Amino acid sequence: MKKLKNHIYRNICSILSSAEKSYKSAQNVVLFSRILSTYPASDNIYYLTSHRIISYLERNITSINLMVDIMKNEGEDQDIIDTLKLLNEKPTISSEAEVSSFCIILSDYLKFANIIKAKNSFIKSLDFDEDDDVNIKEKCDTAYELANSIVSAYNAANITATQHSFDSDDKESMKNIIAKTKDARDPNKIILTSFKGLNTILSPGYCAGSIYTFTAVPGNYKSGILLQSHVDACRVNKHIVRALAPKRPISMYISMENSMTQTIRRLWSILFPNADMAMYSVDEIVDMINTELESGGFRSVILYYGYREKSTSDIANIIRSYNNEKNEVVALFFDYIKRVRPARTDAAATSSEKAELNAIMNEFKAMAIHFNIAIITAHQQNRQTEAALEAIRHSGGYDKTDQGLQRSGIGSAYEVLEVSDWLGILNIENHPDNKYLVIKSVKQREKESSPDSNINGIRQPFMSPESFALRPDISENVPLFIPIYNGIQHSNYVAAV
Repeated sequence: MKKLKNHIYRNICSILSSAEKSYKSAQNVVLFSRILSTYPASDNIYYLTSHRIISYLERNITSINLMVDIMKNEGEDQDIIDTLKLLNEKPTISSEAEVSSFCIILSDYLKFANIIKAKNSFIKSLDFDEDDDVNIKEKCDTAYELANSIVSAYNAANITATQHSFDSDDKESMKNIIAKTKDARDPNKIILTSFKGLNTILSPGYCAGSIYTFTAVPGNYKSGILLQSHVDACRVNKHIVRALAPKRPISMYISMENSMTQTIRRLWSILFPNADMAMYSVDEIVDMINTELESGGFRSVILYYGYREKSTSDIANIIRSYNNEKNEVVALFFDYIKRVRPARTDAAATSSEKAELNAIMNEFKAMAIHFNIAIITAHQQNRQTEAALEAIRHSGGYDKTDQGLQRSGIGSAYEVLEVSDWLGILNIENHPDNKYLVIKSVKQREKESSPDSNINGIRQPFMSPESFALRPDISENVPLFIPIYNGIQHSNYVAAV
C-alpha cells in the first residue's frame, strides 16, 4: 500500500506541477485535496509538494514560475522546490485523457475510503481458532460488527455517489459539487455549431451532461439540424480534440427515422451543397466525406436502426462499445425519441405513448450525466402548431411564423419539455428571395448573461432556396442570422446573403 500511495502522490504532484491549466480544474483540485487529507503521508515528498501547490492554487496563484519564486523568497524547503521543478519539466502524466483516467481511480479511493480503512481490522478479526472456546462469542461479535460496518460504509458510499449529496454537515462533499459546478461550462468542453446565432441561443453551445431537444411539425428540418450539428461537431471543435488528447473524440449520429442511404444523401448535401454525387466515383466520395469530417480531428460515427429496434439501454451499450483507450464519445445526435424503446418495461413506463416518452427522456438524461456527454435529439410538434403556422402564412405573414412556435404545441408528452435542458422549435420559412430556418428557444435551464441574452431565436439562411444546407457563419466577420428578440422587436440586421 505504501508503494501504491507513493505512485498516487507522484501523479497528483505531476498534474499539479503542470503548466496545463485544464488539468487543474476546480473539481480536480478538490479531489486531490480530499485524497491528501484522507490518506495522509507527511513523510512523502510528493505528498508535501502537492499540499504546497494546492495552497497556492487556493490563493489564485496558478503560474508555476511564480510559485517557485515565492517559495524561494519565503525560504521553502529546497526538496519541495526541486520536486515541483522536476515534475514540471518531466511529468509522469501528460495528457487530458491520462488525467481523466487517474481521477476516476482517485474517486474510487475516496468513495470506498472507509471500507479500505476497515479492511485490515476485519481480516484480523477473522484470524481466530474456532476450536478455542475461550471468548469465541466475543470474537464472532467483533467480526460481525466489523462486517456490518463495511456493509454500512459500502451502502453509504453508493448513496453518496448516486445522490451527489450537498449536505451542510459534509463540507468535503459540498466542495466537490461546487467545483463541478464551476467547471461545468469550461469553454474547452463546449461543443459549438458553425452558426453564431444558434450558439447564441444555446448559450453558449452543447454542454456535457445536458439534453437538447429540437421540435417541429413534420418536414421542417428536425433530422437536418441534428445531422448539421453532427457535422459541425466534427468540423469546428478542435478545442475538444486538444482537451481530450491522446483520445480521439467521437461525434455519434444515430438515426431510427431516415434510412442510411437517405442520411448519406443529406450528409452529402450539407458537406457539398453545390456538387452532384453522380459525378464522382465511390472511392472519391468516401475520400471527400472523410476529408471533411476528419478535418477537425474528430471521428464521425453514423448508425441506422429500424423503428423501435433499440432501447435506450441498447443505445448506452453502443456508446460503451466505442469508448476505449483511444476513442471517447462526446456527443450523441439521436433521430428521434419517438422511434426508440424505453429501457424500463414495467407498466408505468409502457402503459401509453406519453408514459414511454417520459421514461425515454429521463433515461436519456441519466445517460447524458453518466457518460458526461451532450445528447441532442428531436420530437414532433402537434396539429395545433401546424394550424397556427397555416393561419399565419394565409394572412401573408410568411416572415412571422416564429409567433406560432409555442411550447403548447409539443406533441404527445409535456415531459419532453420538462426533462430537456434546452428546447427549441423549428420552422422553414420560404421568403420571396431566400429560405430561412427559424429556430426559437422556448426553454433553457441555464443561460449566460451577455449583450445578446435578449435574443430568443434566429432566422438562419439556407445556401439557396433549393438547398438542404444552411449557410454557416462562424468564420464570418458579420453574422448572417436575423435575430428574434424577446418582447418588442425594434430592428433586425442581417448581412448581405
